[in-house]
Amino acid sequence: MKTAYLVIAGLCLAASPSRAEVFSINDALRQAMQTNPGVGEASANRRATESELRQTQSTMLPQVRIDASYGPEKFDQSPGVISPSLQVPTAGSGPWRNGSQESVVVRQLLWDGFATIHDTWRQTARVNAAASRVKERTELLALDAAEAYVDVVRYMRLVSLAQQNVANHEKIFSNVNSRFSGGRAGEGDLEQSRERVENARAALAEFQRSLDDARAKYRKVVGLEPINVRFPAPLAGLPGSRDEALATTLRFNSTIAAAQSDADAAKHAFRATDGLFGPKFYLEGRATHYDNSFPYVTSPGNPSVTHEDYSGKVVMSWDIFRGGQDAWNRSEKAERYTEATMRHARLQRDAYESIDKAWNARTITATRIAALKRQLDADRKTIAAFQKEYELGQRSLIDLLNAQNQFFNASVSLTSARGVVVFADYQLLAAMGTLIEYLKAPPAVDAAPVDMLDIGLPRYSFPTLRVNLPQTGSEPVKVAVPAPAAVQGPVAGGRAARGYAAAQANDVGFADRWTGSTATASVPGSSEWMQQQKSASDGPTVIYADPSVTANASSYASTKPHWLLSAFPPAR
Repeated sequence: MKTAYLVIAGLCLAASPSRAEVFSINDALRQAMQTNPGVGEASANRRATESELRQTQSTMLPQVRIDASYGPEKFDQSPGVISPSLQVPTAGSGPWRNGSQESVVVRQLLWDGFATIHDTWRQTARVNAAASRVKERTELLALDAAEAYVDVVRYMRLVSLAQQNVANHEKIFSNVNSRFSGGRAGEGDLEQSRERVENARAALAEFQRSLDDARAKYRKVVGLEPINVRFPAPLAGLPGSRDEALATTLRFNSTIAAAQSDADAAKHAFRATDGLFGPKFYLEGRATHYDNSFPYVTSPGNPSVTHEDYSGKVVMSWDIFRGGQDAWNRSEKAERYTEATMRHARLQRDAYESIDKAWNARTITATRIAALKRQLDADRKTIAAFQKEYELGQRSLIDLLNAQNQFFNASVSLTSARGVVVFADYQLLAAMGTLIEYLKAPPAVDAAPVDMLDIGLPRYSFPTLRVNLPQTGSEPVKVAVPAPAAVQGPVAGGRAARGYAAAQANDVGFADRWTGSTATASVPGSSEWMQQQKSASDGPTVIYADPSVTANASSYASTKPHWLLSAFPPAR
């Protein structure tokens, strides 16, 4: 009996909200990277681009074609070309016959001015750009998840502050109302305190709306409900200076890498136009089987005849003049290369700007947080002093209300500043291109570049024939749609029957657009977290870890991470 009691007690403790497992910000980032359809979209684009590369590679391999024909044919022969050694029908009297021809043609490209080689390199660069964009999309989605997580916990904290602010103003209003009833306060003070209460309630409603918006973004990016979230602490192990962050960005930023690959692709596209101004050579072999087909005809007593032709030739093809298309094509490719290089330079500047902004947010906002803390301490003392002085008649009500409002504004600013500092850390990692590595999350398989051979060409992969469409993975958000209700309107043949609205509009705004029961959206997510939501309280507690306490810092490495060591060798 005692054992059963202990087991039941342990289960109750495990299910209690206080012992529910915290879903950290890094957990949210991993969840977004693994399940968000945006990553799958970029990965599918990378695989499709690689298929284009394989198509280009296939043009350098032998091309085998089979031709076949069957049907009636007639051959009229002039007497001047009749050979005495070959028995033929009388001139002009060739009969109709059903003949057939079967050919096998093998064609191998020998030379095209290196156009195919450069086109292969162009496609390789495009695949590498698509791979970099898979990493870019993953990090941007992780950054969106970090922003959504920080916004949720920030607005939860702000809602809590706004609720406390409403309670404080209601307490002041109750005090003023009592003084007004006793004749110690005027009607102006009563209405002034009432106005501040309503203003505090309006601020609370605005924060609640912002919290709902933040939760909606969290569900969109992460794919789960924001359950058991906590206010994260700043990260540890980040670069110690702006120059280190900029140098790391130049090496690892996926946006810059994708732009560089695009520039390489544009360069090889220009080089591929060299083949437009020269001949192309092919080696072509052909084997043809004729069955009862002209020009090989039957002889008396032999109703049909078969024949085979075999040939092996070097074929040349050269477009001497095509109206200037090739020259303009080359001019276009040259300008595309200029465009790609300018885009690469612009994106470099954008990445450097992101580093500067994130660094400024981390450093300057930290100074602002320290000042806001001191301001809050002073505001608390001011409110306590003004409360006493107001009771003694040494302070007016407006002084007390302004002090209370100043304290609330400072609390809101401090909470927002703390969220800015946390998000700036993740923004810095994303700008450097090391967010995935810092989280120790497995990178997407399609983020890898093309496997190259020692001769400088991509490794060839034999194709697999697909019969069915692939599994698309993540499904859209499922929303229950009620069955349409019967149309309320005139009889058959009236406005409703013809697809028009009723002649008299509904008095309730937009109420006629939705009929039936309320449609409830259900977001697919982890069953474990859904179970925790059922057992949790109405509102999860928001806990803020003091950034000054290094033990609470969110980090997966106690020393400098290896991505930073690889970017900067140790000083001697």
